[in-house]
Parts: sequence; structure tokens; C-alpha cells
Amino acid sequence: MPKTPSVILREELSRMGYELLDIYQYRDRDIIRIKHRMSGKIFLYETKRHVRDLVSRDEIRELASSIAEYYESRRVKSKA
Repeated sequence: MPKTPSVILREELSRMGYELLDIYQYRDRDIIRIKHRMSGKIFLYETKRHVRDLVSRDEIRELASSIAEYYESRRVKSKA
């Protein structure tokens, strides 16, 4: 059975140390709620496209890596 984009995103984020909690769908964007496993912090990430519209695993990996970069940039700002 083929996996949906949200399931693949959940797996990719899990490999990076994050947990996908929710995906809130709006007309023009999605907001993803994510938990960083090491710190336990929960944060929101706003996408420019809907997760359901991502067709390739590479696009989903890019999204997962941009989410990780976003968290790291916010973590560095909060320490300063």
C-alpha cells in the first residue's frame, strides 16, 4: 500500500529527531505542529504548499530538512 505524504513526512522527521503532531490545513497553506524530542519543545511551521500536494519523496525530505533548519535557527536565537 502506498504511503501518503504525511506518513512519509512523519518518518523523515522521526529520523531527524522530531515528532510530527498535527497538520492543520488551510485554503492556501498548511501549519505543521512539531515536537523536538530532545528538548520536548513544540513549535509551529508554516508551509507555502499543502503537504498533500507533495508528490516525490525528495520534496518531502526537503520540507523535513527545512523544518529542522527552522527549529535550529529559532533555538539559536532564543539562547542569545
